[in-house]
Amino acid sequence: MRTFFALAAIASNIATLGLLVIGIAGRSRGTSPFEFLRGTTLWLASAVAIAATLGSLYLSESVGLIPCKLCWYQRIAMYPLAVILPIAAFRKDGGVRIYAAALAIIGAMIAGYHRFIQSYPQFDTGSCSATGPSCSSPLVMEFGFVTIPYMALSAFLLILALLWANRLNSAGAVPTSSQATEPETAPAD
Repeated sequence: MRTFFALAAIASNIATLGLLVIGIAGRSRGTSPFEFLRGTTLWLASAVAIAATLGSLYLSESVGLIPCKLCWYQRIAMYPLAVILPIAAFRKDGGVRIYAAALAIIGAMIAGYHRFIQSYPQFDTGSCSATGPSCSSPLVMEFGFVTIPYMALSAFLLILALLWANRLNSAGAVPTSSQATEPETAPAD
């Protein structure tokens, strides 16, 4: 199952990169480059948050891995996303983007730091091991680089990319650089 989670994290990275490329390359078209995802971005972000939440619960409750302090902080950022994103998707409420993005950014920063101290344990201050498992010792290591914080970071980044796609879709046409500099004309009376 760990290999499945690692492959899901890598697939998440590929999807995030794909969304970034499509979004950046397609901005000059005058319409949203994510038109093909219209109406699904919040549902997809919900699925990512729910999968990440269930994955973390599986690793702790079924496999018996005890979350470290930084893992708990990442859970604090991810678990609410698994609740608010499906509700927002059901209600077609794009206003959730600001709240979900804030949680995902905080979670991504914590996961990024956590992955960093796993790669460079000399930067670990030891505060985690005082209250639980060491944050710098990976409990899962697949393919030589995929750890639990890497998986969480992958999920947070994909959620952020999907929220960005949702924003571009809800904004309608995306102004090109020439349209952004042209002054608007008032409608004739």
